[in-house]
Amino acid sequence: MASSPAVDVTCRRREKRRQLDARRSKCRIRLGGHMEQWCLLKERLGFSLHSQLAKFLLDRTACVTCGLRGSCSPPHGLSE
Repeated sequence: MASSPAVDVTCRRREKRRQLDARRSKCRIRLGGHMEQWCLLKERLGFSLHSQLAKFLLDRTACVTCGLRGSCSPPHGLSE
């Protein structure tokens, strides 16, 4: 017994959405109960995107870890 075309389309959409969600979840960062603190920091530093704050924090951490602190420059003219 063959399924109807509408059912096939729905199943394909569902599968596509599931695959897209799986790809997206690979690059998600879980903040737990710290979302408010994250958003305040993002606003205080003048970033409009969460990805900008994440990149800034990664770069800053890398500079401290590698001892390159003197060569790191904060965004938007902020001083350290």
